[in-house]
Amino acid sequence: MNRFGPFAQRALWFIALAFLVGRSSARAELTANEQTFLKLQHDWAVARKTADMGFLESFYAKEFTVGSMTGGESTRAEDMAMFSSGDLKPAVIQDTAMHVSIYGATAMVTGLEHLEGTYRGNSGKFDLRFTNLFVYRDSRWQIVRHQAAQLQHQ
Repeated sequence: MNRFGPFAQRALWFIALAFLVGRSSARAELTANEQTFLKLQHDWAVARKTADMGFLESFYAKEFTVGSMTGGESTRAEDMAMFSSGDLKPAVIQDTAMHVSIYGATAMVTGLEHLEGTYRGNSGKFDLRFTNLFVYRDSRWQIVRHQAAQLQHQ
């Protein structure tokens, strides 16, 4: 015996369908947001490898800082100088296992980064866990903080 009349059954189906469509739309939005930040991470990697100072100038917020894997701190100017001087020459920058979290006009991207290149003529390879903090201002996303820690391989 059916406890619900035809109208109630249709209403329940409509509510279930609306719920599923809403979940699908939310996932599509999340994917679009994720793609935005995956592209930013990729473009930043290319800019660092090619010393694209124009990109870095626009991408780095005025208050941008870097927390290094050794515990040091670098300012925006210090970070940019490493690339413009040629002291730091990354050959490989591969970001993986990225996760994007967006909080209004602020976003955080975490992940793993494999780096290969030279610093003042010394070659090196590093695997890092990173956290990047972004703000949305002046109609674009800018990075305000990059923090990385070296992974210990066993």
